Amino acid sequence: MINKRNKRIKPAGFTLVELIISGAIILLVSVTVYSVFASGINVWRKANQFQGKGHALRLVVEKMSREIRNTFRFSTIPFEGSESIVYFPQIVDSQLSRVIYFVDEKENFCRRTQSYPEVFEKGESGKCDILLPGLKKLRFEYCYLDNASGEYEWKDKWVKEEQDTIPQAIKAEFTFEGQNGEELKFAKTVFIPIGTGEQKIELIQ
Repeated sequence: MINKRNKRIKPAGFTLVELIISGAIILLVSVTVYSVFASGINVWRKANQFQGKGHALRLVVEKMSREIRNTFRFSTIPFEGSESIVYFPQIVDSQLSRVIYFVDEKENFCRRTQSYPEVFEKGESGKCDILLPGLKKLRFEYCYLDNASGEYEWKDKWVKEEQDTIPQAIKAEFTFEGQNGEELKFAKTVFIPIGTGEQKIELIQ
């Protein structure tokens, strides 16, 4: 007959090693979930931040694109531009005018309109409207036909003495600064129907 009193009963519960391992696993899972959640929050913040500016930017860019596409040749108001500013003739409120897009010293994307007499005045004449604040950088490029290669190329300025009056296309790149200092970029290429992009001068062989 077996004496049941001598049989040892193992207590229920976890050992110290099991508790340590379980705690480590829970901690690892928690850190992983938190990292994924934090990354999702950052992506959402960036998307929400750009979405707010993106809506206004799309409206501004559409207006600028429409005006550039509808530009025309006019001898005393040539199509000119550099990396940070572009000038071209346009009809504004039924009047012959010059339209200028640029970024001012306060990082505002602006549109200036000058009537025909104001074009020849010294200084910053005409009406200036702030279209979009907080623009860190604006870069324009101009498409032209290279006489030497016969191919279309891009350059960072458009001077009437060197090129035909109207480029074939213009590319605008907008750069914003995010909340954490990162750069947010948006680019738009506008093709100009009457633009030939041909060089006005002959290249010296």
